[in-house]
Formats: sequence, C-alpha cells, structure tokens
Amino acid sequence: MINKFKFCVWLVDTLSTQTLSLKEIQEKWINASANIDGTDLTKRSFHRYKNTAELLFDIDIECDKSNGYLYQVIAPTDEGNKSMQEWLLSAFRMSCLSEMVDKRNCIQLEQAPPSAELLLDIVNAINKQLTLKITYKSHYKEAKTVYVNPAFVRLFKQRWYVIGITDNTHRTYAFERISKLETLENTTFSFTKEVEELLTPETYFEHCFGVIRLEEPLKITFRAFWPQDAYISDVPIHKSQKLITATADYSDFEIYIRPTYDLIQEFLWHRDKLAILTPSSFKEEVIKVLEATLKGYKTEEFQGVL
Repeated sequence: MINKFKFCVWLVDTLSTQTLSLKEIQEKWINASANIDGTDLTKRSFHRYKNTAELLFDIDIECDKSNGYLYQVIAPTDEGNKSMQEWLLSAFRMSCLSEMVDKRNCIQLEQAPPSAELLLDIVNAINKQLTLKITYKSHYKEAKTVYVNPAFVRLFKQRWYVIGITDNTHRTYAFERISKLETLENTTFSFTKEVEELLTPETYFEHCFGVIRLEEPLKITFRAFWPQDAYISDVPIHKSQKLITATADYSDFEIYIRPTYDLIQEFLWHRDKLAILTPSSFKEEVIKVLEATLKGYKTEEFQGVL
C-alpha cells in the first residue's frame, strides 16, 4: 500500500520541475526512492492522492489536455503562501528521509531552533486571538511576567520570535527566553485596524534585516569582491537588494533597509570581501566597530561599542 503522504511530497516535488503524463508519473514512481516497497500506482490511487496533495499544500495540479494530458503544479502567487508551501514540503521531506536513511549516518543537520515546543501553543493563541501570559527573561533585565496579544511568529537565524502587543506597545519576544507560557483561554482580544495592518510579517519587518525594528530605513550601497559577490547575488542580504555595477573583480549593490546592529553584524560577517560605500554616516558606524575590534585584539581589552 502506498504511503499517501510520501507520495504527495514526491508528486509535488516531481511536478514542480517538469510536466508529465500519468503513464510517465507511474513509471517514475516505481523507481522513486520514496517508494520503498516498490508499490504500483493505479490511476484511481493517483487521482485520489493528487487531490490530497492539492489540499495539503494549497496548490493546483492541472492536466493540460491540449498538450498530451500532461500534469503540472500551479504554484501559489502569494509570497506568504509560497513560503508556507515550502515549509510544509520540507517537513514532509524530512519525515520521509527519516525512514529512507534507516541506520545509515549520511545526513548532518544544523541544530534545531531552541524552544520550538512553544510554537503550537503560540500559533493556536494567534488563531483564536487569546492573550498569552509569559515569564520572560531578557539578557539585560530581570525576569518578569508580561501579557502578550500575539500577532505572528518569525524564524530568524535559528531562533523563533513572537511579535505582539504588550501594554499598547508592539514587542518582540524570543522563544528561548520564555521560561513559562500560559494561554488565557477566557481572555480574547482584537486589534484596531491600524495595529492589524502594522502587525503582519510583510509590513512589520518590511525594511528590516532581522528582528530589530529601530531607525528609519535608508539606501545603503556596498561593494562585494569576488567571489563573495557571486554568493550575495545568489542569496541577497535583503529582498530590496539591487545590482548596480558588475565587474570581473567586484559588484556594487544597493539595499533599502534599517541600519541596525544586526545588519552591521551581517556586513562584518563578510570580512574584507565587503565594503560599505554610502551613506557616510553608516560607513562611519561600521568603521567604529572595526576600530574597536582591532584595538581590543591588540590590547586584549574588549568593550562593546554598540
């Protein structure tokens, strides 16, 4: 018997890159690594599981009757739905891999985000518009109890964050700093139209690199030297990134972004393969960090500069 979830993942992955007839799909499935038992795919099973895949991943699998009855995946056009589809596919792929790998140690993964066990409770509170009571300990203050009306969650650099309203102010809380979480089942809330429009992932972090939402956004130009410019072209630093100039030795880019601490960290990660061009004020901030770092290494007296 075919494992329908494995087949759904395989089908979406397969038809996302090519168009195939039902016969071709049946032939490919016989030799697919996901088909551990080598089970045949009947026409009836295909249509039943195709419908399941469409529901699971919020996609359409269409048959082009005018072009040899070829099937293809029609991906969602909304960026949010695209990201969610990829996350769902990734989760199902990992589930399939756990069985395929068996006893072979052939996959190395990054450490999973800490405190991910809070995710379901927090998302449930968001969906039902229930207030969260959390005990939170930042690195700079004593632990305290706060009440949060959660709006959405974000994953950034292996950390989960929940963004919401506390005391009429929008706040960001890191999961790993939450020592206790309680959903107040009898305490519902609603956002004003203004807050609702602001507290969406697309709007709230529109001009941010990470989760720090300070400073007004500005245009920053920088030069990346070969081969780092190739990597930055493949994986942009920010979605606003534009290529200005490209040469054999370097490329110049432009982004529109908030000049925050985490952005400076990202630029410095590239070391001498990246240089800030404009504006001079942001360039000076980066120079201060570099000078303080160099002084610290020379004197062994390190002090924070930001």
